[in-house]
Amino acid sequence: MDIEQTLQDEQRIMRMMRKTLTSIVRDTAPRDGNPSPLSEDTVLNIKDCLMVISNRETELAKLTGRTLDERPHFTDETPNTHAVKISSIPKKTH
Repeated sequence: MDIEQTLQDEQRIMRMMRKTLTSIVRDTAPRDGNPSPLSEDTVLNIKDCLMVISNRETELAKLTGRTLDERPHFTDETPNTHAVKISSIPKKTH
């Protein structure tokens, strides 16, 4: 297995762990004034784990040349931005 595949596998694992932890937090969130079923230490441990996952995801994105703000898009989707040359913008006279 090459290094690129190993990094992609690790990215997939990090994404799965992040989704699982956030699902646990969402499912155990206090409702209707009830106290959280999670202890304070457990909440802090989850926060620490999510921080480690986030940091590693950032490292992996840098190693693979990807950005963390990537979003899925369709190939037939029209872009919602376009480039404008600065020289084409008329100067204002005050």
